[in-house]
Amino acid sequence: MLELYSGEMASLYTVMVDAPSGAITTKLDQFIKKYRDTYPKELMDIVRRLKSLGNTTGCTENFFKLDEGLDHNDLVCALYDVPEINLRLYCTRLSDQITILGDGGPKTTRTWQEDKNLEREVHAMMNVSKIVRAKIRNGDLRISADGLRLEGDLWITRPPIQQRTDTKKDHDKEADA
Repeated sequence: MLELYSGEMASLYTVMVDAPSGAITTKLDQFIKKYRDTYPKELMDIVRRLKSLGNTTGCTENFFKLDEGLDHNDLVCALYDVPEINLRLYCTRLSDQITILGDGGPKTTRTWQEDKNLEREVHAMMNVSKIVRAKIRNGDLRISADGLRLEGDLWITRPPIQQRTDTKKDHDKEADA
């Protein structure tokens, strides 16, 4: 959970990813880093909106462009700074109280499918949404009684350190054979 943005009205989460440098970062951090120099005002508007979602308004539908994914009811949406500006942050909106933030970018084409960056980010959030909804269905992930928290297995994939350890073990087994 992103403590900086979450509050008594909503909890905001993001996806942790491996950075090219090998460090771990988040999709939201990548978004902020990519656009802080080229879209500083719009990015600050989005950051203010995130704080407002967590502490004042909740993640009500009117702050999002809904149905951005390709699958019916995949919960993928776009948060934007103001409707006239085109900087989009793609999300999975689970409820009025829980949203998972991804990455995004400026929308300069008629549809996100026409822009390789936006297409990649929407598909990434479609994948996150699919995994999270499956985990909720099978009980590995739950929404807390107050509706504000995700509880249970929050990993979308195995932790990166565990993956590397398992890969090394598999390599060592092959070398021993």
